[in-house]
Amino acid sequence: MDLGRWLDAIDEPVFALDGLGRFVAVNEAARLLTGYALEELLGAPCTRVFPDNLCGCGDHENGSIPRGETILSRKDGAQYNVLVSKSNLEPEPGQHWSLYTVHPEAAARVEVFSPSERQRSILDSLEEGVVTIDENWRVTALNRSAVRILGIPEHSAVGLLCSHVLRSELCQDSCPLTRVLERKSSVRNERVQLTRHDGQPVQVSINCAVLRDTAGDDAGGVLSFRELPERHELSAELEGSGFHGMVGKSASMRQVFHLIQDVADSPSTVLITGESGTGKELVANAVQAESTRRDGPFVKVNCAVFSEGVLESELFGHVKGSFTDARRDHRGRFELADGGTLFLDEIGELSPRLQVKLLRVLQDHTFERVGGESTMTVDFRLIAATNRNLESRVREGKFREDLYYRLNVIPIRVPPLRERQDDIPILVDHFVRKFSHLTKKPVRYVDDAAMHHLMHHRWPGNVRQLENAIEYAFARAQGDALMLSLFPPDADGAGPKVSGATADNTEAQIILGALERHRWHHGKAAEELGISRTTLWRRMRKLGIETSPPE
Repeated sequence: MDLGRWLDAIDEPVFALDGLGRFVAVNEAARLLTGYALEELLGAPCTRVFPDNLCGCGDHENGSIPRGETILSRKDGAQYNVLVSKSNLEPEPGQHWSLYTVHPEAAARVEVFSPSERQRSILDSLEEGVVTIDENWRVTALNRSAVRILGIPEHSAVGLLCSHVLRSELCQDSCPLTRVLERKSSVRNERVQLTRHDGQPVQVSINCAVLRDTAGDDAGGVLSFRELPERHELSAELEGSGFHGMVGKSASMRQVFHLIQDVADSPSTVLITGESGTGKELVANAVQAESTRRDGPFVKVNCAVFSEGVLESELFGHVKGSFTDARRDHRGRFELADGGTLFLDEIGELSPRLQVKLLRVLQDHTFERVGGESTMTVDFRLIAATNRNLESRVREGKFREDLYYRLNVIPIRVPPLRERQDDIPILVDHFVRKFSHLTKKPVRYVDDAAMHHLMHHRWPGNVRQLENAIEYAFARAQGDALMLSLFPPDADGAGPKVSGATADNTEAQIILGALERHRWHHGKAAEELGISRTTLWRRMRKLGIETSPPE
């Protein structure tokens, strides 16, 4: 059957898709509506023109959807609200296609940001990549640097969901654009890993802000990013010094590594416990990487960063119209994790109501979207993590006992740094190599006095706090060694703990040095030391340092 000629006889735009959601035929009206040539559409995914919730709406074999509104994206970036109906077609026995018919009489253009010729010239002259995104999370424009860094032509990216273009490690968990648009604030110099369209990771530093139209109303977001050279090479280099990014040779850490390898292929739920900064997410990454689901989706959610209502929608998804801002169907994290692994961090923060809903999903792997009636079945492996004592919360009535036992099938406890002091020299060497590479400074080692104090600090913030202390010292370092005087002076902060008269004398010398360099300007001295003015004043009073220079 010559489907193309048959479709060309239809006045309305018609798109034919195969069972994999790829365009196999489009008529002339569809090509005129989208602005794409025939060869640009044939074999392309449905998401080039339609949103993913429509493309993934269901069973191409048996299902069909009623007429409904959706967004159609043109090649030039313009978007239209259109009315679409779907029907099924069987060109040959056992071959199931879908036909999407667009009813253009109901079309209405969606206003999106489109840079003027002058704006485009300015954007293309920047070394930083720039991507603009509308309120529906679709890319509206890229500059030349963004095209180069991401490895995707602009005409292929415009109209796609930003997560399909940027493919960031944060897209599923802590999207900077979401934070910007929800809080009406900005994100500055945040390190993020993106994935190029050839599959290669690229480390970038991003800035993100709200994009406003000429009337001053929110119109989406603008993301700028610059490449961090060789960062991905560093990641590969450091990966070899431990187990999936975790560094340690102590007996307690070797036990964790062996346990991960033993349980990785099990379908059972894993509960990772440990204090803040111990590396629970790294353990989750290792479990997934060692499992048979390593090639499936790995979806991460931090339960502590969302309100109850938003978290419910993020986990279970919602249907259009289920609440005021639900302008379209939304797939939740359970759906996105189908066939792979779901990581729920800070599981102890779940509200009682969401605990009940999660328990049901763990029992039979079924759920309904918020506001929906259709029951969905998903296949995923759950990894959960918490820094709370869930047994205590069960006794206090704040966490369901039945859910706790569903989660605690395979417990993995990550030891705090104070229980693995033998690993501190290895970790210090690891971070010295890391920051030496990143900062291009010639630092090669930590001197004996500094190492002694690093070994005997209590480290309440664990590995993350130790890393922060090394990074702070690097910022101040001039030679090839990190000396004790370079580390933060506040024993309760990120720096090493020292005791007695020696500690007081060392700290006093550090503070006096900073004050003298800044002519006793307390604000500038505090900034150099990485502490607040209040903390500086408190430490000066404790150490008997006058607030003004001696005459």
